[in-house]
Amino acid sequence: MKQTTSSLVGLLCLTLMACSSEPSTDDGASLTYQPVLPAQLSEQWQLVNSLSDEFDNRDIDANKWNKDPADWGPWSWEPDNVWQQDGLLNIQIDYSEHTAKRWNKNRRKVDVDLFYTSGIIRSYGYQTYGYYEARIKGVPTFPGSSPAFWIYSLNDEVAKMGLKGTKEGEPTYSEVDIVELQQSEWIEGTYQKYDGPEVIDMNLHTRIIENGKEVWKRPGKFPELTKNKIHADFDVRDDFHVYGAEVSEDKITWYLDGKKVAEKPNLYWHLPMHVTLSLGLRFPQVSYRDCPQNLNRCQVPEAATADGYPSAMQVDWVRVYKKKP
Repeated sequence: MKQTTSSLVGLLCLTLMACSSEPSTDDGASLTYQPVLPAQLSEQWQLVNSLSDEFDNRDIDANKWNKDPADWGPWSWEPDNVWQQDGLLNIQIDYSEHTAKRWNKNRRKVDVDLFYTSGIIRSYGYQTYGYYEARIKGVPTFPGSSPAFWIYSLNDEVAKMGLKGTKEGEPTYSEVDIVELQQSEWIEGTYQKYDGPEVIDMNLHTRIIENGKEVWKRPGKFPELTKNKIHADFDVRDDFHVYGAEVSEDKITWYLDGKKVAEKPNLYWHLPMHVTLSLGLRFPQVSYRDCPQNLNRCQVPEAATADGYPSAMQVDWVRVYKKKP
């Protein structure tokens, strides 16, 4: 059933003061919530129709969404893995053995054996600052699949706009992960750890100019700048929840069911970014270490299995807002 007003759970909790259980931060401490007014109920916001969708039509809106962007890394996007039904967007991963070309660390294209295809939609339109939210239900198969709602810049597009950084400290790439669910794996130092399905990641990625070179800033090495790990009091596979983020010039603020759960200063996330919903492979089907042919990331043949696949995430709606003039 379509939920027409976002973050109702948050509003009821704040009004009735009846919600006793709360998510916690990575150190186990309870989060302190602040009142949050859902974007569409606030007079300062207006809906951006070209970046929003209720997914009520029979087919994907081809004027808004690209469901066949270029493949990269261990991910093979297949348009047939994305469809709309009963007012919901479905994005699935399926077992499908195939061979494809991929760039390695030496910037050479090599033939790679792959075992899964997955799905993605990416908006043709873009925006930098605004409020982004989507109502999402996780994927049944765990571990191995990670639903994601994110915004990111395209290198060639940014360069053509003349916005790609060239001076010290300027960004050449901006990515805000409004939410990544069921990632399972993460690395602390050199030790690989595994999270349960209740752990929610809300992270940042960027590439900036340092000493004349492009340098990545990612959660693994720069957690204070880019990493937020939320421990929810629910299993994301069981029901729909609203995941949101406000990107402003000075900070980025994340919300879960209308409640503020994380915030970072906005130092580098100032490029035009495309709204994206995708389902990506994760542990144990993907490895970031010891990949053949000098690949950055790779699918793992020993872990490949058809059991549990196809498996799909669902999205009730995605809504994007901008501040009124």
